[in-house]
Amino acid sequence: MTDGDRPTGDWLLRSLGQAEVLRGGVPVAWPARSAEELLWYLHAHPDGRYRHDLLRDLWDLEDTPAAANRFRVALHRLRHALDFPEAVTERGGRYALHPDLLAASDTAALHRALRGAREAQLPREQEDLLRRALASADGEYLPHLTGEWVQEARQAHRAAIVEAHLTLARLHCAAHECPLAAQDLVRAAQTDPLIGEDHHQRLMACLAMTRDRYAATEYYRRYRQYLLTEIGDTPLPETVAFAERLKGGELPCVNAPFRPAGSGDPT
Repeated sequence: MTDGDRPTGDWLLRSLGQAEVLRGGVPVAWPARSAEELLWYLHAHPDGRYRHDLLRDLWDLEDTPAAANRFRVALHRLRHALDFPEAVTERGGRYALHPDLLAASDTAALHRALRGAREAQLPREQEDLLRRALASADGEYLPHLTGEWVQEARQAHRAAIVEAHLTLARLHCAAHECPLAAQDLVRAAQTDPLIGEDHHQRLMACLAMTRDRYAATEYYRRYRQYLLTEIGDTPLPETVAFAERLKGGELPCVNAPFRPAGSGDPT
């Protein structure tokens, strides 16, 4: 096997917050936008896609001879830009990025660390893996691209980031590290304001404990306004009642671990 048959040097595919491919620390120069679009489309579909799906999703084209030629040109340019003939493989009509390129991406690092955290037994080991996962996740997935295909992948990676922050918040809560728990709950809510209402209740409790009742009730007011403005809904009755208790001076974590109102969650 020659050097051109395998990826050489240090690859890094950045897709969160920005989009670039680095080889040995040097950004890859794309000869055409279609070649870059093809790479990121295949990055978003690690199991591969058929040509007709690819043409439809990327360029809104039917699988005609002219469209097939456009695909072949983009594929050639992608492989040439990376100086790696096997950058895109084809098996049974499905085209996919080479596994080494997929493994060298920031999203792969994110999901590897999350899997490790789920399997870890010790809280500090979980925390270390989750921090490592979030270090790879700085921003939205492929922010320069649009289309249903990128939105689907974006939502999946966003959910992984939210999971990491919520798990960290639970670990900090169990260790009575209230400021750190509040910090991760804020970041989870910023990433996805429509996380479960129990998590918003947890954040209100954290704010009451680490700051004061005014901070907790002000957060509740902003959350209520967001629900009304963005989705035409209101908070659950349990959340409304909890906010009133906080406004009255209740400190929810003084004598027992916090339990979201209306849930069976003991933690």
